[in-house]
Amino acid sequence: MIYKNCPRCKKLMPYGKTYCESCSAIIAAERKKRKAENDRRYNQRRDAKYKKFYNSDPWKSLSEARLSRDKHCSFCGKPAQEVDHIIEIQTPEGWARRLDWNNTRSVCTVCHNIRHNRFLSRKKRKSAAHGGG
Repeated sequence: MIYKNCPRCKKLMPYGKTYCESCSAIIAAERKKRKAENDRRYNQRRDAKYKKFYNSDPWKSLSEARLSRDKHCSFCGKPAQEVDHIIEIQTPEGWARRLDWNNTRSVCTVCHNIRHNRFLSRKKRKSAAHGGG
């Protein structure tokens, strides 16, 4: 068996693992804490009107029905995990059509994030907003 040093504590561990067993538990706890903090910050920035809508029973029913009918992403064909509004609900027309079946489509998480320019660097986001690539 091949061994290497744990990058955190430098103990020998089997090759193929990222951290030793003791450090893996610590790293997992740190990641969980960071995720909770990031989620808390994200939810503070989100408008309560939209948060309330996305947690509502009518939206949950519509999105479950859409995902059960259209199981693949409208863009790439991979399995869909999310429902996207074609006309975004932040616009007056989109808000009026927020529960309209014809204003939704099933999408995978990657395509949904690309569509809304999520998780891009500021430079790439600015370029995408101005039609650049």
